[in-house]
Amino acid sequence: PVCFPVEYQSSKSNQGFSFDMPSQDKRISGSMETSVFRIPPYHYLHVLDQTTNVTRLEVGPQIFVRKDNEVVIMSPEKMVTVPPRHYCIIQNPVVRDENQQVVKDNLEQV
Repeated sequence: PVCFPVEYQSSKSNQGFSFDMPSQDKRISGSMETSVFRIPPYHYLHVLDQTTNVTRLEVGPQIFVRKDNEVVIMSPEKMVTVPPRHYCIIQNPVVRDENQQVVKDNLEQV
C-alpha cells in the first residue's frame, strides 16, 4: 500500500476521496513537558525546530525524543492508506500563476 500524510474524508457525493491538509490548531497542549513520543506504524507527527524555524515530518514506527529547541506541532496522526489496485487524484498540488508556471518563494521552494 501507498501512504500519504494527509487527513482523509470520505465524500459520498462524488463517489471518491477528498483530502484536506491538517489544520495548525491541533498543537499538543503540554508538549513542553512531553519529550518522548511513540509513533506507531503508518503514523506521523510534525516537529518545529525553533532554531531554524523549519517544520519537519517524523514518520513511524519509531520512538521520537524531542530536543529542547523543538516543539511537536501535532500529535501522531494516521496516514491515509491507498489500498492495492486503487488510486487517488491530488487536486491543486502546487500554486500556478496566470502563465501556468509553478510559483516559487524567495528560497525557491514550491
